[in-house]
Amino acid sequence: MAKEQTGISGEFWFFSQLQRLGYEAYITLGNTKGIDISVKLNNNIILTFEVKSKQNFSGSFWNLNITKSKNHFAVFIDLKSSKSVLGKTTFHGEPVCYIVNSTDLDDIAFNWVSSTNAKGYGFEAKLLWYLKFQDNKSITAKNKTDFCNRHKITGGINFTHYDKIILTLAEFEDQNHKWK
Repeated sequence: MAKEQTGISGEFWFFSQLQRLGYEAYITLGNTKGIDISVKLNNNIILTFEVKSKQNFSGSFWNLNITKSKNHFAVFIDLKSSKSVLGKTTFHGEPVCYIVNSTDLDDIAFNWVSSTNAKGYGFEAKLLWYLKFQDNKSITAKNKTDFCNRHKITGGINFTHYDKIILTLAEFEDQNHKWK
């Protein structure tokens, strides 16, 4: 899947999930910078979402440029797919997503500088799974140490904190269903 197809696939998948849950959701189709989807709640609050997708979470989300606002969320989607050397796409299960309020992104992401002095803001995708579920699957001791060092965490990671700021789609629904 090309980068553009990955992004569009994630946006439409998340949009379809919001529709399935009964939200009044609108997709922007690239017309609104930094907002891929908006949801109007029955209390007249508008939630906006910027969707970031990957074929799988083996890579990183780099160069995030997400506006920080109380009602703006970053949605990170693992499409659970891979592409063979021949170009055939294989699905490895249902996509999953993690929803983070944009004001909480600094707790996960960090500013980085490469060896060639390129700069950015982002994080390793597999950290979402680790911080949310405390599952060591596919994360190394170096990944954990780097994360703690970058965020000046001493005395261990406060998993309760990350469990509250990294939401699954079901947890998002639990928090917002009364406002549909």
